[in-house]
Amino acid sequence: MMSFPKISIVTPSYNQGQFIEQTIQSVLCQDYPNLEYIIMDGGSTDHTAEIIKKYEDQLTFWVSEKDKGQAHAINKGLERCTGEIFNWLNSDDYLEPGALHKIAEAFTNKQIQVVAGAVRNFSDNETEIISNAKLTAKGLMCWEPGVRFVQPGVWLRRALIQRCGGIDEQFHYAFDWDLYIRYLYHFPVVKEMDVLLVHFRLHEQSKTQSLHERFAIEERQIIEKLYKDKDYLLLHKSCKWKISRTKWTKFLQDTIRDNNKPKLKRITNLLLHLYEQPQDLRTYRMTMGAIKRIL
Repeated sequence: MMSFPKISIVTPSYNQGQFIEQTIQSVLCQDYPNLEYIIMDGGSTDHTAEIIKKYEDQLTFWVSEKDKGQAHAINKGLERCTGEIFNWLNSDDYLEPGALHKIAEAFTNKQIQVVAGAVRNFSDNETEIISNAKLTAKGLMCWEPGVRFVQPGVWLRRALIQRCGGIDEQFHYAFDWDLYIRYLYHFPVVKEMDVLLVHFRLHEQSKTQSLHERFAIEERQIIEKLYKDKDYLLLHKSCKWKISRTKWTKFLQDTIRDNNKPKLKRITNLLLHLYEQPQDLRTYRMTMGAIKRIL
């Protein structure tokens, strides 16, 4: 007979009144007997609080108060959690029926540290089912071939989150990427399931859709942070490569835009610095592409 480990879910929320009821219902209608559900609303000014109040007798805890962003809201909820299994579910996403039973069953093997299932990314115009795959710390950090990562479909053991440093609140966009790299580094045993767990909504207001450049900036900052951290020595070679590649990309972009210098001088300068870069096919392709744009 299957036991039912406690599952803790935190929903961070801010002004998602048009979506949050579907999110709440998708969790409460799981019919999972050992559920801890917490909603941390950041002081929404729309009708979010009214919707949450409709379900407050079925919630473990909820509050609507100003916070310092999504990572802070999740951390506040995480502090209240007592479950064995954890994830956060944003207030514009929702669970597939029966998802929690499948996640719990996968975690019955005590050796499993991560359960990764499929996520349906959808918008008004398109839909795509993505199976999280090949999740390792290095693979995720370097986006190695075949790596697929959509956060709502990747569930963790709550006790291990703090052991790898928890959610870093200095980041507002790529904090999940940072957490999962660190978690996977220390706790790499992943069970992948080709089973749909979560529906991930893409719309104009979602950070994933609208703020790609800010994600990229934070990803660079995270790589630099990991490179300085002695707890991640096995990633330092890859970090150094990523930092070098990022600087070379910026150097190429700046050289292309520098119309104050003659084309020949710019190209010569690129070639003089090329030997300092990682000697691989992608470096040469990037450099040749920059030269073509200069010409």
